Amino acid sequence: MPRKLILSRKGFDGSAGGKPSPILDNKFVSLPIPSADSGFFYKDMKFSSEENYLKIMKDLGIKMYSEAHLDPDLQRSLLDNRPEEWRGLFGQSGISQGTLHNRAVGEGDIFLFFGWFKEARKEDGVWKYVPHAPDVHAIFGYLEVDRELDIRVGDSIPSWAAYHPHIKHSHEHAKGRNSVYVATSTFSKHANQPGWGSFHYDPRLVLTHEEKTTRSFWKLPACFQGEQDQFTSRIKTWNVLRDGMVEMQTVGRGDQEMYVSSNPEVVAWAEELIMKCSVYE
Repeated sequence: MPRKLILSRKGFDGSAGGKPSPILDNKFVSLPIPSADSGFFYKDMKFSSEENYLKIMKDLGIKMYSEAHLDPDLQRSLLDNRPEEWRGLFGQSGISQGTLHNRAVGEGDIFLFFGWFKEARKEDGVWKYVPHAPDVHAIFGYLEVDRELDIRVGDSIPSWAAYHPHIKHSHEHAKGRNSVYVATSTFSKHANQPGWGSFHYDPRLVLTHEEKTTRSFWKLPACFQGEQDQFTSRIKTWNVLRDGMVEMQTVGRGDQEMYVSSNPEVVAWAEELIMKCSVYE
């Protein structure tokens, strides 16, 4: 089966969290969405040895949340005491998992995760959004699928993955589809790179059109020509520019799994981003 690329929307947005995730010290720091009684606390998620996510959120004026839905989980350093065999994980359920199931997403496929971001800088020990920095949609991480764990049908769960919210709280998804995608140990195109990761800032990862004020107005490379039907959201604007690039805007939030395609040129674009844009752990 040909390899597929999935563009998946994750992290804080206008309805979940209400503010952009920050770009800190040249790193995309995707804030996982709030989730009461999840057992995953922002105060336990580490940005550095000195700062946790809760401190950063309070600095940025995000003060109403304490627990999170930790998904996707892409940074080894985020939580203490990771098992040696730990790998990146991503869970999906309900309608969005239906999208992935119906398009046969599985082994060898690539997720590129994107979200809403704005640059922040530290002033006198406090993180603040840069006043005139643009609000953008940007790709913050990736995961190459080693295997899918179908939680609903009782697939065997590695002990090190049992903490994941789609496994730990599987009862919350008892009536619908619920799967967890396990990353490959190494990226298939580069043996020295893991099969998952979070990116440093790189302009190649920014999806928002640099000349537009609306973050949902994207500018995509020429390989996306003719790919309208692979987007799961209704498209409001689609224009091929003179340089071959595509400008587009969708209507509303739509499915979290915004795009699924086996177009080899698009897959090659994703592979190149993963190999050329640096990651942090």
